[in-house]
Amino acid sequence: MATEIACPFVYANGQRCSGRITRVEAYKCDVTWSPRAEGRWQPSVAEVRSHYHLFCSEKGNHAGSVGSDNAQMKCYLNQLPDGLKLE
Repeated sequence: MATEIACPFVYANGQRCSGRITRVEAYKCDVTWSPRAEGRWQPSVAEVRSHYHLFCSEKGNHAGSVGSDNAQMKCYLNQLPDGLKLE
């Protein structure tokens, strides 16, 4: 079972969003496909060269609250919340 990760978004009044992260999108991501032993192809992420967008169960990417793409919902690999970091 996946660990629930709190949405990092904080409203202008200081209130934290009550949502949970439901999806992460990687931007400028290099993906490779390789054949597996049983003949099916397996994609794998080779490298993410830019950033990630986080999506919330309550407000998606919080677009519209402070512009089209909220900076609080963007992060780089070393800024991913615990539980989302690749091991």
